[in-house]
Amino acid sequence: MTANKRTPEPWHDDARQAVRVLREGGILLHATDTVWGLACDATNDDAVQRLNQLKARPPEQPMLVLVADEGHVEELVPNPPEAAWDLMAHSDRPTTIVYPEGRGVSPFLLGPGGSLAIRCIRDPYTAYVIRGLRKPIASTSANMTGHPTPNEFKDVSSLVKDGANHISNHRQKEKNKDGRASMMVAFDHAGRFSFIRR
Repeated sequence: MTANKRTPEPWHDDARQAVRVLREGGILLHATDTVWGLACDATNDDAVQRLNQLKARPPEQPMLVLVADEGHVEELVPNPPEAAWDLMAHSDRPTTIVYPEGRGVSPFLLGPGGSLAIRCIRDPYTAYVIRGLRKPIASTSANMTGHPTPNEFKDVSSLVKDGANHISNHRQKEKNKDGRASMMVAFDHAGRFSFIRR
């Protein structure tokens, strides 16, 4: 009896190359679950600094982290509030959660008081890359600071493309009808939350 083999997705080779680039400290340009974004290994200080430099982004401005599943959140956040699990499970759109305390990533990604913004991504390509890297990735929109956020690949500037070490082919021709950033919710140490962006 022959075991059933899963048919590889057409983007698997592209995603594996993205993993190799991230392992070497490189920068990835790819489609996320919201807009086109730039990513690097969230544990690599040099890569995070290079990503800030590429965007001309102030280093004190925190950047969010993408994980592939809820289990990664427990590795990065001491005692995540119960309401955070409900938000991740039941939100009908991409949701970034800002926790009052984070760990296990570059300090350049932490916000005021050591806070950390995390989104559990549902996009199969990006989740595959994160699992291949076995680390969270730092993520930011693929635009120069102060310039419009690119909803589609054609909107990404040549400066950003030239600065990336791997440009994903996946979804380059896709039109992004929504183009919205993720919803953003912040928790305090008491487990209370407030909306930063709806």
